[in-house]
Amino acid sequence: MKPDVCLEVSFEAGNKVGGIYTVLVSKARHMKDIYGDNYYAIGFYNKNNLKDFDEVETPKEFKKIFTELEKEGIKCFFGKWISAYDANLILLDTKEFREKIVQGMRNVDFIKKEFWDKFKVDSLRTGFDYDEPLAWSYAVGMLIEKIFENKIFSGNIVCQFHEWLSGGAILYLVDKKIPVAKVFTTHATRIGRAKSSAGENLMEEVETGLKINKIMSDDEAYRFNLEAQHKIEKLCAHMSEVFTTVSEIVAEEAAYILGKKPDVITINGLDLSKYPSTRTMMVLHEKYREKINEFLSAYFSPYYSIENMKNNIVFFISGRYEFFNKGVDLFIEGLAKLNENLKKKKSNKTVFAFILIPSGIKGPRQDLLEALLKYEEIKDLVDDSLNSIKDEVVEEIVNGREVKIDNIIDENFKIKSKILSRLFRSKSDVAPLCAFELSYDNDMILSALQKHGLNNKKDDRVKVIFYPTYISVTDGLLSMDYEEFVLGSSMGFFPSKYEPWGYTPFETAALRTLMLTTDVAGFGVELMKECKDDKCIENRVLRVKGRSREEIIKDMARIMEWCVELDKEVRVMEKVKTRQLVERFDWSIQISNYLRAHELALERIKSIAK
Repeated sequence: MKPDVCLEVSFEAGNKVGGIYTVLVSKARHMKDIYGDNYYAIGFYNKNNLKDFDEVETPKEFKKIFTELEKEGIKCFFGKWISAYDANLILLDTKEFREKIVQGMRNVDFIKKEFWDKFKVDSLRTGFDYDEPLAWSYAVGMLIEKIFENKIFSGNIVCQFHEWLSGGAILYLVDKKIPVAKVFTTHATRIGRAKSSAGENLMEEVETGLKINKIMSDDEAYRFNLEAQHKIEKLCAHMSEVFTTVSEIVAEEAAYILGKKPDVITINGLDLSKYPSTRTMMVLHEKYREKINEFLSAYFSPYYSIENMKNNIVFFISGRYEFFNKGVDLFIEGLAKLNENLKKKKSNKTVFAFILIPSGIKGPRQDLLEALLKYEEIKDLVDDSLNSIKDEVVEEIVNGREVKIDNIIDENFKIKSKILSRLFRSKSDVAPLCAFELSYDNDMILSALQKHGLNNKKDDRVKVIFYPTYISVTDGLLSMDYEEFVLGSSMGFFPSKYEPWGYTPFETAALRTLMLTTDVAGFGVELMKECKDDKCIENRVLRVKGRSREEIIKDMARIMEWCVELDKEVRVMEKVKTRQLVERFDWSIQISNYLRAHELALERIKSIAK
């Protein structure tokens, strides 16, 4: 039984916060292919994040509903989601609804009391990060109730909810007994994230628990002050007609933490048709590598000369500042081991490793800004001289005279170049580790780099640049966006110890850049299923499960060295192979899982109605 209408509810619909936004935007074209103009995304109205939202006149069928909701303090905005192929988008501003006084208390507190009385959701210790999505999702439930009661649509409706943040809507609809088909998708459990962030071995705990048919006690949530979020998440998994997770890893996590196995695994995808061809990628790689190399020259040349820049290697790691969760510690220790190995081999290759992890900054380093300006001056000086030099060289050659560069380059150029060269050089012979001034002391990344001997000395074969801001065309240093940087790089490393899916390595592979994920990431597990031949993934999926730290770091360094030693032709072939590995994760294939979940939810709600 196929649904006719889909209402997709997420706090990130039209409101870019994290990975769920990527899920929604990348699959929107296929959702529209299935549901046509009957596909509606419902999101949170964030007045500071509306660049994706093109507000249009409210359709007449919604005007009455929106007016009624506004009387409750809920302002609804109708428009098109620009990044999501102009999908219909309804945004709810629930600030007034949240704060209005009901029976002598804030409305959000009244909702909390209601959920305690009806569902035993203990929210006594919650704050604004709980209140805001709770009030918003409760209001979404009211909106869906009115859509259903006013018979806005004549066909079958399915409601697709993402994460606990939308859970208030599910509980509202269950309480009001609104017979709409509900699909609840969790992208990662709240407790799973918390345990992993605290350094606990979540995967081992889950595996051990499931082996003996044990379910995590809800009391564990109190240890992390997440009892309310956990309870809502668990209730939604059990009360929705269909429960889904985005990977097998989250499926096992949910079975242990929520006591519920998913009905369907809705694997994440990308719209790969949006990415350029291999030929275009190769051209773009050369273009953006040149830009990265210019930055590296300006960064390091004041301290010592960098030989053979065009043949050097660029690695990177990116993501949130979760030092252990994201495997930043493993990346740094792998680089240290690689540095030792390359020194021993007397390699002439230099590896430049960027750590693209945002943190608190005051701004770019002043000495680096000055070096970049001087570098541009040097380029301008050379560019200005090239035309006149070219004419003189041509004249010397056609007249049969020997070309003597000293005679061609004028004195003005020689004087200016000497002055700029002197100004460009630093008195220090150790390049900085960080491109920005941090707004705090005692940074974990910098401490780890120093501890493991990565100090950016001249004889280091691995040089590190900690880049603690979101890379963008306006950042004042690299001045390129993230995708351009990835295209210009050699390989991206994402050695996560907890990763429910892993969009960053997936997107890196889609761009035909070499990447590394792990066997404890949802994406990594799917790659291992895709590749029956170990050689296919031995340099793309780092084995973490069941291995000692020493073994993991040794293997990380081996993979890094493999990339360093690849010749140009083989590297291009490996990039193409990397892209081929992710072809089956295109939404044109994976969207069928969502449709299956929607059809199953509709069948179940219809059978209950009978």
